[in-house]
Amino acid sequence: MNFRLIALIIITGCFFLATNSAAEVTQYYFKFQVSSKDQVNKLTNIISIDNVDGLTVYAYANGEEFENFKALGYAYEILPSPGTLIIPDMAQPGEIITDWDTYPTYSGYVAMMNQFAVTYPDLCRIVNIGSSVNGHALLFAKISDSVNTLEDEPEVMYSSTMHGDETTGYVLMLRLIDYLLSNYSTDPQVANLVNGLEIWINPLANPDGSYYGGDNTIYGAIRYNANGADLNRNFPDPAEGDHPDGRAWQPETIAMMNFFDAHNFVISANFHGGAEVVNYPWDTWVRRHADDSWFIDISRAYAESCQAHSPSGYMTDLNDGITNGYDWYRVSGGRQDYIIYFEGGREVTIEISQTKLLPAGQLPAFWNYNRISFLNFLENALYGVRGLVTDATSGLPLAAQVDVHNHDIDSADVHTDPDVGDYHRMIDAGTYTFEFSSLGYVAQTVSGVNVVDRNTTLLNIQLQPLSSDPMISFYSHDAGAVDPGDAVSMHITLENDGGGVANGVTGVLSSDDPYVNITGNSSAYPSIPALGGRGASISQYAFAVLPSCPILHDITFRLDINASGGYVDTAFFTITVGQQIEDFESGNFASYPWLMGGNANWIITSTAPYEGIYSAVSGDISNNQSSQLSVQVDVAASGAISFYRKVSSEDNYDYLRFFIDNVLQDQWSGEMSWAEATFNVSAGTHTFKWGYYKDGSVSEGSDCGWIDFIVFPPLGQALQITTLTLPNWTVGIPYSIQLQASGGIGERTWSDVDNGLSGTGLGLSSAGLVSGAPGAVGSISFTALVQDEIGGSAQRPFVFAINSQPQVSTTSLPSGNVGIPYSCQLQSTGGTGNIIWSDRDGDLAGSGLVLSQAGLLSGTPLISGELGFTAVVIDSVGATGQRDLLLSIASPGTYVPGDVNNSGQTNGVDVTFFVTYLKGGETPPFTIDCPPHGVIYAAGDVNGSCSANGVDVTYMVAFFKGLQTTLVPCADCPPGPAATSELPHEVDFMRK
Repeated sequence: MNFRLIALIIITGCFFLATNSAAEVTQYYFKFQVSSKDQVNKLTNIISIDNVDGLTVYAYANGEEFENFKALGYAYEILPSPGTLIIPDMAQPGEIITDWDTYPTYSGYVAMMNQFAVTYPDLCRIVNIGSSVNGHALLFAKISDSVNTLEDEPEVMYSSTMHGDETTGYVLMLRLIDYLLSNYSTDPQVANLVNGLEIWINPLANPDGSYYGGDNTIYGAIRYNANGADLNRNFPDPAEGDHPDGRAWQPETIAMMNFFDAHNFVISANFHGGAEVVNYPWDTWVRRHADDSWFIDISRAYAESCQAHSPSGYMTDLNDGITNGYDWYRVSGGRQDYIIYFEGGREVTIEISQTKLLPAGQLPAFWNYNRISFLNFLENALYGVRGLVTDATSGLPLAAQVDVHNHDIDSADVHTDPDVGDYHRMIDAGTYTFEFSSLGYVAQTVSGVNVVDRNTTLLNIQLQPLSSDPMISFYSHDAGAVDPGDAVSMHITLENDGGGVANGVTGVLSSDDPYVNITGNSSAYPSIPALGGRGASISQYAFAVLPSCPILHDITFRLDINASGGYVDTAFFTITVGQQIEDFESGNFASYPWLMGGNANWIITSTAPYEGIYSAVSGDISNNQSSQLSVQVDVAASGAISFYRKVSSEDNYDYLRFFIDNVLQDQWSGEMSWAEATFNVSAGTHTFKWGYYKDGSVSEGSDCGWIDFIVFPPLGQALQITTLTLPNWTVGIPYSIQLQASGGIGERTWSDVDNGLSGTGLGLSSAGLVSGAPGAVGSISFTALVQDEIGGSAQRPFVFAINSQPQVSTTSLPSGNVGIPYSCQLQSTGGTGNIIWSDRDGDLAGSGLVLSQAGLLSGTPLISGELGFTAVVIDSVGATGQRDLLLSIASPGTYVPGDVNNSGQTNGVDVTFFVTYLKGGETPPFTIDCPPHGVIYAAGDVNGSCSANGVDVTYMVAFFKGLQTTLVPCADCPPGPAATSELPHEVDFMRK
């Protein structure tokens, strides 16, 4: 709750009576606390906000404004008037200051301005654009190398002290004029500016306020003019119209507006005091200017240059020396927004000193802080896109409009100077499409206009005059939402951009699209005026859409146009079938998953919809309440959401607002009729929310907001590639893998976005098939791109390996023995994935050996001799390799059965001795004891070489139970004499 200050402290100097003013102006300067920024925005039209520091507001008010403020019940504190805090050092009446450490009298100021023109007649001219309430001159210095000639040059402007008690910029602008003129012949930067620009400088925009205490002193300077008007609240406002402050335009305001109309200022700055910050647009709107990033860049450059040439802490207020105007506090009727919106300029407001009436001795220091910034800021006008727009026939300059496609909003376009035909479009680096138009001429569009930071792109344009004939084109239709299976009736509106009236106009409608049948194809039109006139068909056209028509399919229509005088033309337009549209014609909120929020639900109303029978309107709420309507949807591809909105509310306090994912996109207030709003949306899940929000007091109008005919972006799951990886492959083997995707709308088209498959032997078809035969071993990487019918896209990088052909790397096999278990793992190289082995011709059949799929050659040989076979390997993709292999199998040795238990046969616990011999080196060249393995290797050095190898013989003796061939430990050998048999060589096989 706000409380009135019990004790009102009356400060001497709160108000002044000027000896030369027409009437006394009462001015209060005070501060107070608020609980939210919304309160500040509401107060800005009641009092003159000077600064906002957190929740503390500093403000001015004249007598009437102060009474209105007090009625609101805020507690406040009266502060000393800033114009009375010091007694400033003043020059003598009529004296021209040269040391820049005193303030001039009014007569001295006029003398200085005139002397500039006298001293530098070729560079400077002084122009009086009008008079103040009290008859003081509003003076501009024009500075140029050809000061009396109109040239193809950007016009730039500096102006200061429209608040009369903010005087630092007043003296610094005088000094800047002197600096530019006196340094023209010695300073290259100054020469470049004076030669390349037409510079206009107005040091004192509110002389009545500055010299309120008399023409010989600025002590007692006030913010307002002599009528008690804040001149920086007195201009037409983009949001609030002609008179946002409720006052008539002041003489100073009218003079400035007439001056701006007569010129084409490319860039300008308005110097103030009370803070140290560069304020960029907008002041009146929460939304940003189309060139917001460019404004931030030039504002940051100004602040950083000041910081580099000053003690620590200068020009660092708010966001380190810069701020968006609305973010600081809302201003309606400011000159900055007026010049940008209504005059096509680019202006910032620069608060140059925290102290409004600066001690004169500090003025030289502040000059040093700002001098480089003053010069560099003006240089911005020399960069961007510039040129001449002329009549292609006569070569004369044209008054033309210059638009940047898909960029300019809120009157961001610029205009040529009609006297010269020159235009100057400062813009961020990038590539743009420019359109040039002039009444009575054929518009011209130029694409691919490249802009580089701090460089100039020259683009001269010649426009062709329109003939006296009509030039008719399609303008619009009223078919509304069209779905598969619909029968549609519509009017078509045509536009005549030609130089002659179109009479006797008729149109015949047709289409080659297989999904549409034209059922009513012709209509006449009324006479259509020249130069942009429009006319709607007298009767309705009709067509039927087949039920099989795909969703979001574009039907192209052709309209053959005829008019009197033999005029013939053809126009084309498209209608998208199956757009997701919510126009509330169902009479309820059931068509989409709508959710309600806030303090009251939205309702369906039949009162004055945008189209059809119904629209949606916010619920009935009280102060400090809201009514919200939201819907969450999946957006299949980047696009736009559009809708029509209407509002009737307390202007600038109660708002219809639109949010995407809880981020405010725009807001509307006051009395606003139906108008379309459009916002870009990326693919993915999004929440769209409309809300009507009221502040703490006052209700006006119908006190609600409406929406209708919402056209959603393409709805559905976003397109994505679901194939995550691609399989490795083998060189030379045919490859065929189908890529998969989900989501999106309509038919999908695939491509190799970076041509990564080029030269690999593989390709990606438009259907998403990766196929071909890899031509080389190595790694392949590429990025697959898939697009749907509505422009949705997704991409994914893939990397996979191409391996060499599989080969059998085993070249020889160890020998085997008949009856002895054999095992050898074959080896391979190359190939992809699992390798499978096989005996190609079945040569191992009957040998007792087999080759497993894992490449293991094993078994017990049944035959002796040389065994040959062909081993084959095949990898997981079907590539094969093979090798012929040869295996030597030795003949069996001698089995010596022993009937130890005298049972008459050898079995059971009887022992069979297996004796054979091998060439030296095939078994270890040493002798081992029988236990525990039941095998003796007895090496014989036949050739006396002292080692068992070569032709030496090693005897192997093994013990088996009975007739089994299972090796048993010697500990299991039964007692008793062993049977004997003839051996190949006589041997004591029990000898170690």
